[in-house]
Amino acid sequence: MRSYGFYLWHWVIFLVTRPSVDLAGAIWAINAARILIVLALADISLRWVEIPIRRGKLGNWLRGLKYRTPRVRRRAKATIAASVLLVLFATSGASWAAYYRLHEGVNAQATKVTTSLSQPAPSIPGVPGLWVTGDSVILGIHEKLATHFPISLINARVGRQIDELISVVKEDRSQVPHSITILDLGNNNHLTEESVRTLLDLLKNQPKVILVNTAVPRPWAPDNNAIISRVITDYPNVELIAWDEISQGHPEFFAPDGVHLIDAGSSVYVAAILEHLQKK
Repeated sequence: MRSYGFYLWHWVIFLVTRPSVDLAGAIWAINAARILIVLALADISLRWVEIPIRRGKLGNWLRGLKYRTPRVRRRAKATIAASVLLVLFATSGASWAAYYRLHEGVNAQATKVTTSLSQPAPSIPGVPGLWVTGDSVILGIHEKLATHFPISLINARVGRQIDELISVVKEDRSQVPHSITILDLGNNNHLTEESVRTLLDLLKNQPKVILVNTAVPRPWAPDNNAIISRVITDYPNVELIAWDEISQGHPEFFAPDGVHLIDAGSSVYVAAILEHLQKK
């Protein structure tokens, strides 16, 4: 029966192939590929591991080692040891990855990235406040930004993915149709050109969109920034803050995770936004 193989393999495969996090592309295609991989691995483990063990082939092979030459026995022992180490490495690596992601999320929520702030800036009659949206980085600077410019709506969350951001923007835009929009993009996952265009299409009627790119120590950061730079050329209301360039060579801007900002970094981040807000 392959059901036990399905049970064993699905956890590992689904852990390391999360749509919009580990892999970019259509969700239905990624999920289909994940299921096919699980089916294939379950079949392989059944044919090459479970059935031979059930039929006693492994036991016979082990018992027969004592009749082999010393060289063959050493080779067999080395093979067994390497196999055990490989299994231990794979399982411990997957477990560590799960722990790290959970631990990183807890740290992100616990990290205080701004210092004590003064009162928010007073609203300006006839001038709509800002619409601020995105993930934990933008969430961490919104209070400091609010001391310089009033905010009408803030909707940001730790670990937010672009698919969720698209849904949030779709729901929120009717509340702030005349507000300048501030958002960050590309920190938490692989982006696709299609998803970035979908997001910016929703914002094409906003008077101005200030988009901050990513400077996270993650393998997807360069590709995400390249996609953002390429796509925004088709959206005249979008202005880019190249946070990757501004923060380059400034590790003192960041918390130990290299993603979230301490006071020095948040001040520079907000200053870059204010510079774009002051442009006519």
